[in-house]
Amino acid sequence: MADKAQKKDQRMYRKILVPLDGSEAAEGVIELAKNLAVKSGSAITLLHVCKPEYADYKRMHSAYIEQTAEKMQRDIAEMCKTAPCYFEGVTATVAPALVDGDPVDGIVRYAAETNASIILMATHGRTGLLCSPMSDITNRVVRSATVPVWLIRTLAPDEIVCAEWPPERVLVPLDGSKMAENVLPYAKEYAQLFDAEMVLVRVCGAPEISADYPEASMPVSWDDHVKRVHTHYQGQCSIYLETVRDRLTDEGIKVSIETLLGDAAEEIVGYIHQNRCDLVAMTTHGRSGIARWAANSLVGRWIFGNVTEQVLAATSRGILIVRG
Repeated sequence: MADKAQKKDQRMYRKILVPLDGSEAAEGVIELAKNLAVKSGSAITLLHVCKPEYADYKRMHSAYIEQTAEKMQRDIAEMCKTAPCYFEGVTATVAPALVDGDPVDGIVRYAAETNASIILMATHGRTGLLCSPMSDITNRVVRSATVPVWLIRTLAPDEIVCAEWPPERVLVPLDGSKMAENVLPYAKEYAQLFDAEMVLVRVCGAPEISADYPEASMPVSWDDHVKRVHTHYQGQCSIYLETVRDRLTDEGIKVSIETLLGDAAEEIVGYIHQNRCDLVAMTTHGRSGIARWAANSLVGRWIFGNVTEQVLAATSRGILIVRG
């Protein structure tokens, strides 16, 4: 009994906070939240932040979030009739919450005060589909929250994404640092819940190859020489991933590894476009270029938003960002 109780307390998705602003765009995360909660026995909180200028409509806002929570709880009950709806004896629940103030401050503060496990939200809400990679609210929440943020891309009105269910693969970029491995517990539990495969990917810098290669007097051509050097570098790059893979395999997780050479952001986004990745789980800091995606400079913020948007565009269930 003690072991079961400990497992319940150690769940990575124990408390899921879902911010909603009343828009259809923001509610696009509800389906994923229900499936995740059913599998993990999560306690979902639907949070609505009422801005000061809408104080006169607070009763209406309260009714909206309460009714949405009631419907979501009924949906989960229906799902339980055909699928297991518990994790170690814990059943998924849904509760509404209404707070006053600025949306970003309200979301971040509520997540901290209630010890939320993750914040699950859409990239755009009532603000609409802007030209920026992510809405200002989403961007600020990612930068301010002390808990992981799971972003789901908001679709344009004429856009259709055929996302298969259940998920099959979760991509985990690692750079060899312990900080980057902070994302592993979340990715591992997601893979366990849905019997999915974890794909560990590491990007190493491309080797510098001297141009004065004496091809005429060497046993292999220049092209073969380049291939050999790249293969050697990829082999060195994969040693770390093999260690992590073996550790996870011993825990019963399905794991594969991919080593790439080049720019971290470009290679990872390119890999996602060419391979099915239902979820991308990564940290915002580490050794590689991934670390600079969340830099505080203006350029760093643009790069972070741009790469994040590219990742979101290539995945069916978004990106989970864990602070390093």
